[in-house]
Amino acid sequence: MLKYIFILFSINVFSVSGLEVGAKAPEIKLETITGKNITLGKAQKVTVLVFYRGAWCPYCVKQLNEIEKDLMPKIKDVEVVAISVDRKKIASKMKAKFKYSFNIVSNSTANILKDFKIANKLDELLVKKYKNSYKIDIEGDSGETHHLVAHPAVFIISKDGTVSYADIHVDYKQRTKIKDILKALGSK
Repeated sequence: MLKYIFILFSINVFSVSGLEVGAKAPEIKLETITGKNITLGKAQKVTVLVFYRGAWCPYCVKQLNEIEKDLMPKIKDVEVVAISVDRKKIASKMKAKFKYSFNIVSNSTANILKDFKIANKLDELLVKKYKNSYKIDIEGDSGETHHLVAHPAVFIISKDGTVSYADIHVDYKQRTKIKDILKALGSK
């Protein structure tokens, strides 16, 4: 009996669905850390949403740096928005440090992650290990005790609010490649 319980538990922890291509994105208003408002489904531009775990994650920072260096100079009339559960203060510090030109949204409550079906709940032992061994304070950075972070994901949302591209990773070390985003946007 225990064997079957473990299998069911594993499926729930390691699977993620995410919004699929063709689905309507939730019609939500995103407020960037600089106060800009972007409403999905009513945007003036195609929107690239990049979900990352937090400023503490070296894989996330590497991806965001690649977006700044390799994506931003090659696109026009596209809104790029990076979203994590980091509090506004933490996200603002990261944006200033790396001089990101794209928008960043602080979503401490993780409601946007839930809306896009990419919320990843870290277990209590891992949260403690991060804090004690690596000095990464998941609760302090988000200001919340839910222990949710994003599965790394990129969604492209058309002006009409339809998901035209979705790439979601369960393995936090895997990330969407810039060339794939450019291809999905019709750029070279």
